[in-house]
Amino acid sequence: MTRFLLRAGVLAAVAWELACAGAPVRPGAAVAPVAPIEAAFESAVRLCSCRIGVVARHLESGRSWERNASERFEAASVVKIAVLTEAMAGVREGRIDLSERWTLTVAKKASESGWLKLFDPGLNPTWNDLLTLMIGPSDNTATNAWIERLGIERINARMESLGFRDIRILSTLPWLDPSVDGPRWNGLKFGIVTPRDVADWLTRVARGELLDAESSRRIFQYLDTSPSRTRIARRFPSAALWAGKTGTMSGVRNDSGILRTAKGRFVLVVFTADNPAANETAPNHPAAIAMGEIARTVVDEWSRDLPDVPGQPQ
Repeated sequence: MTRFLLRAGVLAAVAWELACAGAPVRPGAAVAPVAPIEAAFESAVRLCSCRIGVVARHLESGRSWERNASERFEAASVVKIAVLTEAMAGVREGRIDLSERWTLTVAKKASESGWLKLFDPGLNPTWNDLLTLMIGPSDNTATNAWIERLGIERINARMESLGFRDIRILSTLPWLDPSVDGPRWNGLKFGIVTPRDVADWLTRVARGELLDAESSRRIFQYLDTSPSRTRIARRFPSAALWAGKTGTMSGVRNDSGILRTAKGRFVLVVFTADNPAANETAPNHPAAIAMGEIARTVVDEWSRDLPDVPGQPQ
């Protein structure tokens, strides 16, 4: 079925482009019908003029749909899930005590997203606080603190050992003080991800199979703390619960997470690359709208004939 839908989408897209170009279409020629999900994807590509990778799964039924799932994308802050995974592995192994405290200094402040860069030096959040800030508000200062504590090689080795070869962190983030040695935003490659690997990671978290059941539960709690609803979840009502991680860099808009509705749990991953620079920070960025349309179409189409799942939000 998936192969048929993909073929139908390609044929429809070709017909669309020919029509737009004014090319003749043979009278009576049959054009395969376009499935709503495939049509939403093609519309999203036209809307944002960008490269898009998608994986959608319904965990209770096993349904799945994907496009460009094995392509590599700049991760932006989505790769912070790798840092979170290694941190929780350290807790599980007894190497890390999340109640210990870390001290903020001027030199440790990272630029761009987050709250810690605004606070006075001397603040002493716990390492648990830093994980919360890293995932929810996507705080870059908290992220750098964890990367320096764990080490990039250890983080990547953990992800590879768990089977996530295409979730890799490549660097720390730029410091707020330009005199501090480190990477700069211009040309920065923070991490790489594929939609499929991130969907696999989310699936294992949702099923309690990442590291162990307790680690999965705690990881889910971090994802469930103040997740952004401006992208994938933008068109769902508040009754549909969303836990996830976004990522933003120049030309990059990413989102990923677990949606819970009366019909069960949906793993939704949408990554975009090569976005035009116009409206770079606008909340209604074309890529954000595109993500919302794809996700809403998937959930609506699948939910038509799915039974309600006991214990899920109504």
